[in-house]
Amino acid sequence: MHPVFARAHEAPVQERLVISVVDWERFAQFSRGRDTAMLFAALDGFYKLVEDQVSRAGGLVVKHLGDSSLVLFPADDADGAVACLLRLKAEVDGWFAAEGIDSRLQVSVHVGEAMVGVMGGPQAGRLDVVGEAVNLAFTLGSRGFVLSPQAFRALGADMRRYFHKFTPPIVYRAG
Repeated sequence: MHPVFARAHEAPVQERLVISVVDWERFAQFSRGRDTAMLFAALDGFYKLVEDQVSRAGGLVVKHLGDSSLVLFPADDADGAVACLLRLKAEVDGWFAAEGIDSRLQVSVHVGEAMVGVMGGPQAGRLDVVGEAVNLAFTLGSRGFVLSPQAFRALGADMRRYFHKFTPPIVYRAG
């Protein structure tokens, strides 16, 4: 476990982090009419893929949220974090294809300050993360793999070459 996350078990710490939300696109459509035991097994397989890739890269899966996962990495290795998330997307997309699941993994990545620490009572007692940067990671809106400008700026030149800037068109609305 990375020292940042180990320290957070002792007392809450404010850190600059790579914060990512990985989401199983079209899970609601996939789940319609399916047996709950089958859905449980599918989500379990998904969670295991996420946890395996993230933990091997020194990251932390904070929690699974239905068909999504909230993932953290120390910001001092943004390149390693993004490389891990690119591998994760490729692996999960390949798993979907092999299982005949018409879906893709959506990945949103932001870099910013957040507070990490143990929250909840004695039974809950798990690491969690809060802060504006976490909220921003959830609102990036992704189709595929999306970086915030802060995440892009945290990357080295070699990793930046995998990404292209898209600017939403400027529009004017009445009212």
